[in-house]
Amino acid sequence: MTTPVSAQVRRLCWLVRAVAVALLVSVLVLYLGTWLFPELWLWDQHWAKMARIGGLPANAASLLAGSDRFLVGAVCLPYLVCLVWAFRHLGLMLRGFERGEFFERATVGHLRAFSGFLLLAKALSLIANHVRVAMFAPLLGHPRIMFNITSDELALLLLCALIFLIAHLMEEGNRLAEENRSFL
Repeated sequence: MTTPVSAQVRRLCWLVRAVAVALLVSVLVLYLGTWLFPELWLWDQHWAKMARIGGLPANAASLLAGSDRFLVGAVCLPYLVCLVWAFRHLGLMLRGFERGEFFERATVGHLRAFSGFLLLAKALSLIANHVRVAMFAPLLGHPRIMFNITSDELALLLLCALIFLIAHLMEEGNRLAEENRSFL
């Protein structure tokens, strides 16, 4: 059952989609760019020298041989795949919202998949950052392993888990409503 969709909901869906695309493209460009093209002049700019991408300086891969560069970059691939898959489900969920299918099983399923894949992507990102730093640290003469998780990252993990739970509750509510309709 679809609900009429207001122009405001359509604009908000467009805005969320635009921000999501910008975010996803920037993450992919930064990760893949620093991995595949570490000698690029762009990484010598002030902002890039101050940035840490995947736990490492932007031009860190330029210090590595080809096989080591591949390994350090490949550690992030599971994270990037989950992130892309999460944003795919976000797009499908927004399409459902634009059709007025706010609480339909498919839309709620996309919400659950988005939050689940985003939660998994964040966890994989944290793991990948620590693995990359551990792989790279001996080359810099820092054999110590460091543990670095911020409260923002923990809050994001909690938020994703909460949205996943809400989507599960919405699915359960849909199931109970269908069960009640079958009795009438």
